[in-house]
Amino acid sequence: MRLFFKFLAVFVAFSLPIFSQEEIQYVKVEVAAVIWKNQDTTESFEEVYEYTLADEILALESIDEPKINLEIIEPAKGQIQIELEYIEEIFTEPVETDENQDIEIIKPPKLYRIIDKKEHELNGTMRRISQIKNLELSDHKSWHQPLNSEDDTPFILVSSGPNQCIVKVFQSRYPRIHAKCAEGPDALEKAYLMSKSEFNVKPLIGKFKKTIKSKSEEEKVENTLYLLDEQRRISLDEFHYFDHPRIGLLVGVYKYPKEED
Repeated sequence: MRLFFKFLAVFVAFSLPIFSQEEIQYVKVEVAAVIWKNQDTTESFEEVYEYTLADEILALESIDEPKINLEIIEPAKGQIQIELEYIEEIFTEPVETDENQDIEIIKPPKLYRIIDKKEHELNGTMRRISQIKNLELSDHKSWHQPLNSEDDTPFILVSSGPNQCIVKVFQSRYPRIHAKCAEGPDALEKAYLMSKSEFNVKPLIGKFKKTIKSKSEEEKVENTLYLLDEQRRISLDEFHYFDHPRIGLLVGVYKYPKEED
């Protein structure tokens, strides 16, 4: 009998890591904010003193790659010289493969980091719609993220200009997008803008608190609030438009790694 319980304990100990590890799906998200100018509408909009898009918002990480001017570097005497044509090969990360199956191992992407504009999926679409009269494209960003549950997924800051926009892409029964934009009062004033580092340690800390100096009655000014707040189910590898008479969002969500045609 004691042998049975000993076997059971060993089985459970080795089974926990197997059953607890779920395969994480990553996606590439791309968002472009839109401002409509001189648009006539019969829709009425609320007058408010203030509005907050969300309590906590993640600001994407922006990395400036170091630039090395190889033309001004002169090797010291006695050191080995390397031909410039081999520099790129030296600094390219080797591709990892499984020795048993000889299958390429896909590395997780850099999460919540702004992707270079050259790698955007909607560049062609942006060029075409930019020709539309009375339309202005204010922001265009892209990043990688895991497709987690709604509670474990932050709102991402897309635009902080006149039209302030945030987006949350998460997994429910199906992938979903929650898009929010506001134009009028400062909708980010009372929001906590998290860095990527803060978001990584948030499970240990909990909710962040931002101290806001309250405005006096004389400072309060009533503004028209143009608000877009919509959530919808999506399919991957498609882009969606969130419409509003004054503001809008184009959002594309793509599988990572990208499937070859």
